[in-house]
Amino acid sequence: MDRCLLLGVDAPISPATHSALRFAGQFLAQCSPRLGLILLTVIPVPYTPSPSLGSLRGSLRPLPPTIEQRRGAVQALRKARAALQEQGIAPECIEVLIRVETPADEIVQAAEELQVDWIVIGSRGNTLVQRLRRWFAGSTSCRVLHRAPCPVMIVVLPQLQRPGNLVSWYEEAIERSLREHPDSLAILTPREVAHLFVPTTTSIVGCKEINAATLALEHLASSGVLFRHEVNGEQCYVND
Repeated sequence: MDRCLLLGVDAPISPATHSALRFAGQFLAQCSPRLGLILLTVIPVPYTPSPSLGSLRGSLRPLPPTIEQRRGAVQALRKARAALQEQGIAPECIEVLIRVETPADEIVQAAEELQVDWIVIGSRGNTLVQRLRRWFAGSTSCRVLHRAPCPVMIVVLPQLQRPGNLVSWYEEAIERSLREHPDSLAILTPREVAHLFVPTTTSIVGCKEINAATLALEHLASSGVLFRHEVNGEQCYVND
């Protein structure tokens, strides 16, 4: 590969990352076949004090990621690769990479080490909660933009109006996701659907959103699009 993109992937894959994947797929399809893509997911971990000899204050070291975090990272990269291949991107043009610690720092460091030409990253939106989080802690996309050694393309979610019918919103979002990933096994719960497909104008997912997601899943199960199963006492909806 002559030139390369680095795309940040979160786990589980958020709507912002879905948008970034669609953009990257379209971008690669229009460019030279020798343009490659590196999918990077970073497992964020907390730090814990680590006493060191000769120092009363000690130092901080990152905790190792859990098995669940590593499994989620692998699954996210597998889904991201599948989404790109469904857009016609050849498997040999896609590489995957997992790193640990702070997402923004690791994205910038990977871009420097791998000498990529562009970074692609999704922006989670502009709701009140997200604006407050950026004010106090700063967003990953902004930190990458200010520190990156190469151009950064930030893919922003489209600003959508709040749906009048929340059940229809979730039902359409689920069906759209199933169409975009026809060969993938989907195992959905109301809580996961409520968070994954939440409208961009909604700041907090609560009982209203979860109830709407439940009704949407029930509608799709009644029409034969999904099948209802009980797993460990919880209702799940599967597309196969």
